[in-house]
Amino acid sequence: MSEEFIFGLLSTAAGRLERVRAMKLGLTHDFYPIDTAADQPYVVKVRAGSGLTIEGLTLFYTIDGRAPGKSSSLSVAMKRTTIEWDTLTWSYLEEWTGEIPGQSQGTHVQYVIEGITNTGRKISCPYIDLTVIESMSESFDQSFVERLSRKNSSGVFGFYVNEHTTAKWLEESVIYQVFVDRFAPDPDKAFLNPIDRSGIYGGTIKGLISKLDYLKDLGISCLWLTPIFPSPSHHGYDPKAHNTIEPRLGSEADWDELVCQCQKRDLRIILDFVANHISCEHPAFESAQNNQDSLTYDWFHFRQWPDSYDCFFDVPEQPEVDSDNPQVRNYLIDSACYWLKKGCSGFRLDYAHGVTHAFWSAFSNTTRTINPESITIGEITSSPDLVRSYANRMDGCLDFKLLEFLRGFFVLNTLSVSQFSKGLDQHFAYFADHLLLPSFLDNHDMNRFLWIVNGDRRRLKLAALCQFTLPSPPIIYYGTEVGLSQLVSLGRLEESRLPMLWNENKQDKEILSFYKELIALRRQNNRLWKTRQSLILDDHKGIYGYQCGNLYVILNNSSENHKLTLANFSDHEHEMMLKSEAENSWHSSFNSLNLMAYSGVVMRRKIFIE
Repeated sequence: MSEEFIFGLLSTAAGRLERVRAMKLGLTHDFYPIDTAADQPYVVKVRAGSGLTIEGLTLFYTIDGRAPGKSSSLSVAMKRTTIEWDTLTWSYLEEWTGEIPGQSQGTHVQYVIEGITNTGRKISCPYIDLTVIESMSESFDQSFVERLSRKNSSGVFGFYVNEHTTAKWLEESVIYQVFVDRFAPDPDKAFLNPIDRSGIYGGTIKGLISKLDYLKDLGISCLWLTPIFPSPSHHGYDPKAHNTIEPRLGSEADWDELVCQCQKRDLRIILDFVANHISCEHPAFESAQNNQDSLTYDWFHFRQWPDSYDCFFDVPEQPEVDSDNPQVRNYLIDSACYWLKKGCSGFRLDYAHGVTHAFWSAFSNTTRTINPESITIGEITSSPDLVRSYANRMDGCLDFKLLEFLRGFFVLNTLSVSQFSKGLDQHFAYFADHLLLPSFLDNHDMNRFLWIVNGDRRRLKLAALCQFTLPSPPIIYYGTEVGLSQLVSLGRLEESRLPMLWNENKQDKEILSFYKELIALRRQNNRLWKTRQSLILDDHKGIYGYQCGNLYVILNNSSENHKLTLANFSDHEHEMMLKSEAENSWHSSFNSLNLMAYSGVVMRRKIFIE
């Protein structure tokens, strides 16, 4: 994934076109209730797409924990509510709607959707006739269609009735992503020097413990650890187990000490958790591959046993699991609860859209019973409408759309100031209070920001200044704050996962000092960032200014120095709180602000009445 390929196939016009076509095939349910408060009806919608004529649909639901079915369920006859013409598929599309009556707080609502076609064929949602795509272009995303048709193989959808509130600590966090193998070795050891960057560099939990004072001094309040569970890879996103620690990273005693030391420093820990797939070395998969009568055979979707099965991005070493299988669901959720009891504060959910909404509803509900302040943050590299559908199933989702805006404006120059401002306004209004959207400039799956701006620290600091003055909690990818970049452009993901710079002679002290100031500003003014009012939109000069409470953020995203006269800034009432370049200056007597190229400032009004 590079800076131009944030959303995979959805990053290209051709990919988006094929995805839209795929979503309009068969019978699909992608309108999930996002408001699940008590005692209100829940609207369920499905789309009958190209090549499918529906005579009737019935929604069967349960509220007592039993799996829904004709014999065990209440039922609602769904109605065809709209018919629309779709030029893209050159066919009529239908929307059918059913309404589940309001339920009391804590109710587990589960439902299935079954129907009959005009030929008398019985179907259940989701349903896609794969023969329909045979006449389509060779570029058609057939693998997506096949995956979509199996994504909810049980056909069971569900949610918990609740008024979900996100823990306040997450809203006020500054999060630091630690790639454990690449962050810090044991205190008495140096990083290893593998012959290939996909090898082991030797970072450990003990090494992380030794650097907690550094992180605390930086201003971090929450650590996000990439997977620490047993795995054959350096990255850990192919777990062999979910309730123990990879031995090369440390022991359970090391984990306990990490939790203890973090608590002393008011640092929280969230763990990367993979529910979509596992390692082919996981005992459950080895058992299923060796014996079709295995108790774990149904954990997986074998196309042809034993060597053909669904796997993550067609990587055989990472077989996908059926998260709606009761055994799988219990195993994964029990493992998550185990870590909450061991001091973890929540989870970053890897490739979350590979797993059903029903699973995440159960995951969130159960983990909240263990720790009411635990949180879940989903990784969903898809469209904003899909991201928003996880409201009340997760506390938040990583903000990939904002990342696209930030890179488009600060790196690629594909957005003007006014386009950037409008994009931000629409984006935050679209999500409103449905989900928290932690922001980031880069991560372990893409080129580092400093690399794509050719090492220009001015542009990194400018983008970070914007990131840290937007509503959602910011994330720092390890090493960004000391100028860690990469050696070559991303051809494989390991290029952006070099070991942390601990040699002070190799650290960029200017960037580090700026990040400390920026984090302090963020945390001292947490309540102000939720609102933003655009004040300056100058497409010609590349100047963008906005107000957050009594703070004013002014950014110069151009290669030219600019002198601005701020007519509405009264003499001596405003002062400079932070500047990304030392040469930036404010002359209060003349209401004059000098901004260097690719730089920004934060001004404060001294007297302010809300």
